[in-house]
Amino acid sequence: MSATVPQTDLVTLTIDDVEVRVPKNTLLVEAAKTIQTDIPVYCYHEKLGPAGLCRICLVEIDGMPKLQIACNMQVTEGMKVRTRGSRVEEGRRAILEFFLLNHPLDCPICDKGGECDLQDYAMAWGQGASRMLEPKMPKPKAVDLGPTIVLDEERCIVCQRCVRFDDIITREKSLRTDDRGAHVIIATATGKPYVSDFTGNVTELCPVGALTSKTYRFRSRPWDNHRTTTSCTQCAVGCRMHVDERGNTLLRTMSVPEDDAISDSWLCDRGRYNIGFVNDDRRLTSPLLRDASTGDERVQVDWEDALARLAAELKQAGPKVGVIGGGRLLNEELYLAQHLFRELGIENMDHRVGDQRIVHSDSFPNHVELERANTIVTIGRPPSQLAPVLDLRIRKAVSRNGARLISVGDHHANSFVPETHASTADELRAALGDDPGRVALVWDGVMIPGGPELLAAVHGVTADRYVLPESPNGRGADAIGMRPRDGGLDTRAMLEAARDGKLAVLVILGANPVLRFPDRALVEAALRATPFVVVTELFMTETAAFANLVLPVCSAFEKSGTTTDLAGDVLPVAGSVRAPEGLLADGDIVVDLAERLNIDLPLPDAVEARVRELARTAPPDAPASDFTPRARATAGEGELRMIAETTIFTGGGTLAFDPRVAELRTRPRATLHPDTAAAHGVGAGDVVDVTGSNGAALRELAVAIDPRVPAGAVALVDGIAEAPLNALGDGAVRLEKVLVPA
Repeated sequence: MSATVPQTDLVTLTIDDVEVRVPKNTLLVEAAKTIQTDIPVYCYHEKLGPAGLCRICLVEIDGMPKLQIACNMQVTEGMKVRTRGSRVEEGRRAILEFFLLNHPLDCPICDKGGECDLQDYAMAWGQGASRMLEPKMPKPKAVDLGPTIVLDEERCIVCQRCVRFDDIITREKSLRTDDRGAHVIIATATGKPYVSDFTGNVTELCPVGALTSKTYRFRSRPWDNHRTTTSCTQCAVGCRMHVDERGNTLLRTMSVPEDDAISDSWLCDRGRYNIGFVNDDRRLTSPLLRDASTGDERVQVDWEDALARLAAELKQAGPKVGVIGGGRLLNEELYLAQHLFRELGIENMDHRVGDQRIVHSDSFPNHVELERANTIVTIGRPPSQLAPVLDLRIRKAVSRNGARLISVGDHHANSFVPETHASTADELRAALGDDPGRVALVWDGVMIPGGPELLAAVHGVTADRYVLPESPNGRGADAIGMRPRDGGLDTRAMLEAARDGKLAVLVILGANPVLRFPDRALVEAALRATPFVVVTELFMTETAAFANLVLPVCSAFEKSGTTTDLAGDVLPVAGSVRAPEGLLADGDIVVDLAERLNIDLPLPDAVEARVRELARTAPPDAPASDFTPRARATAGEGELRMIAETTIFTGGGTLAFDPRVAELRTRPRATLHPDTAAAHGVGAGDVVDVTGSNGAALRELAVAIDPRVPAGAVALVDGIAEAPLNALGDGAVRLEKVLVPA
């Protein structure tokens, strides 16, 4: 510590007769940790700061007549502290007696049993028997707090960690305390269900069993679980997380408190709850083949026949092969895949399946540095939906460190902190001012109308650039080489070539372009026109339904390797459960194909070294065909400009096949500015049809009103299978109110 903190900024004190030197202003509860002394806490949490509510952290300090709370006491020079002793233990006993007066003591049926601080502290300092003669005060049990959380009010000790998390960390202020004294309860601020992208964190913060997860409730005891630590692969943030399984069934994921560098010890609800798909009965478990020999019916084949057929098709096609996707593969699988295809003379390769063009940055800022920016500029879709946990750092930078937040384009940042919105380059320059300080640019990598001018507005200032990949390992796929080069075709060019009969084979690796690529008609035409399409997938997705050969593969919970986060960090992925019998990982398929095609692959050590070398490299942009975004059209009379809205709870893969999180999935909607809604005679809750320029329509969408949506436009959610935005054509749409029968 003295190596990084000047000696003049250190304080010397004694804790339990051990001399301690810590920086000035350190809280006593944190100072004690430096000598492996844990002072008990309920309301205090190192990420939330002191609250001084529960008083279980009582300690004895020389010169002070009364016991003091360690969570709100800063160290001073020469301070002498005792965290044990008769006075301290008696104080804690008295506090615990109050907590237990009305507590139900239902440890045998409580989900928190075995990892409950109240249970542990009662065993350590409790008095063993209650002096309470009156009946305990009853409070409601199993209160449905929202889509993910159940509240047992009678267990709550009102530490307010949940309320403070929602206030300090997410800034959403959805939770509060109601009533007073012994009647106080946790409630939502509006009386509506608790909805947030981070609700699961409150179940971890809760030191007792008051807040429990619906997906884990009554499923297991902690001592029966087997824990593996891995990296989340739901987005490109790469949060570290613990995975608990029992009997080869995934039960829950938990944050890693020590993961300050990546997740800051939080998880978003998609990463936390979207795990039920792993054990879903709809998983594909054997290769499926459809061709003329089967009468165009899909039949099960064994792996030998499936891979022999694929190898033969690749050998026959030569360079007339396109490879799309791979951003959901692990680094090692990506490296082997691009090596295999390039050895076959194939350069038509692209992991970018959606709108994104730029996936890397010339600089490599880490996650923590985002908090140190003086000005944060977001361009394109909001980071709150592309990289939720990274967005918590934006909220921290603004709310605690005084940073300014500027959102640019059609989308607001929606980060629950003050922001300035700019629509043009001139407005952005005005918002930046003459002295923006340290600037962080957070960009979704999509070239929006006016994008070059907007980017040029920040070229004159030194900026850390964070690009948010659309796929979880997009940064890794980009760096490792899953991109066109030497005249190869990108995704759009491959699809156009396939549509025109110029490709013999399309290989789609863990991607769903039918749902995600901006032009659905082009994708479907390309897949129909290609003689042989092979897809690696977990489920029968919209894209897999077009394939001649579907190869079932392992999920990220069933294989080990590494992934690359948006900052270029190579993170470990550890298998947590066994894959269903008969499944292979994408990497295993590549290895088998290489053997059949007589191609030598590099050894594992060489692959690992090369992956780590490439991960910190910003590859040059390859020449690419025009990739104009969906919102390019200028709306004509009676038309609205379409804006593609993004949420973390959409997709046709793992989320669509996870019934446990069905309530979290985003429902189709059409969001309008109040003036636009009034002009069309609709209001919130009305139902409309939205028709594209090509005649395709999305039917019966619920109307939402939001003044942040530009006038003359409609925001439609992308990635919803039952309302596919990419079916609507060039971005100009018509809206028609639907009269729903009473």
